[in-house]
Formats: sequence, C-alpha cells, structure tokens
Amino acid sequence: MSIRPVDYQILMPKVNEMAKIQNSEQQKAVSQIQQKVENSLQQAEQEVKSVHTQKESQKITISEKQKENSSNKRQQNKGKDSDNENKNKPKSKQPDKIGEGHFIDIRL
Repeated sequence: MSIRPVDYQILMPKVNEMAKIQNSEQQKAVSQIQQKVENSLQQAEQEVKSVHTQKESQKITISEKQKENSSNKRQQNKGKDSDNENKNKPKSKQPDKIGEGHFIDIRL
C-alpha cells in the first residue's frame, strides 16, 4: 500500500503534532517522578530530624532528673556524713584501714 501525495500532505503535520504531544507527556512523567523523589527525600529528612529532636528532648529530661537526684543524694549524704563524723570521733583514735573506700561502684 503506497502513500499518495495528498495523504502525505495530511500525515506530515499530524506526525509533528504527535511528536510534540509524546514529548510533552514524557516530560510530564519525568517531572512527576522527580517531584516524587524530592518529596520522599524531604519526608525522610523530616522524619530523621523529628527522631533526633525526640532524643534530644529525652536527654534533657534525663539530665534534669539526674541533677535532681544527685542534689538530693548530696543533701542526704551531708546529713549522714555529719552524723557519722559525730559517731566516729569519740570512738576511733586509730588510723583508718588502708584501702578502705578506694573503690567506686558504677552501675548503668
């Protein structure tokens, strides 16, 4: 089946139009994919930041609790130390044992 010159004149402008339409559709698809990728990257960054901010806020509350506990323990120890000193003074005139109180127990 051959193409006649009259048909050829009608088909050529349509080929150009179809090429433009296909090109624009491909560009839309590419731009949509790029936009989805950018959105997913932004969402991932936002999730990571929200996790970090939660960890930081937890650190702050932990450190505040530790400060409160340490200050309470110091106050209690001061009271105990003064009581122990008063009890120990009259009783002990001997030197302290060597090595006593040189170890610190740390538990996590």
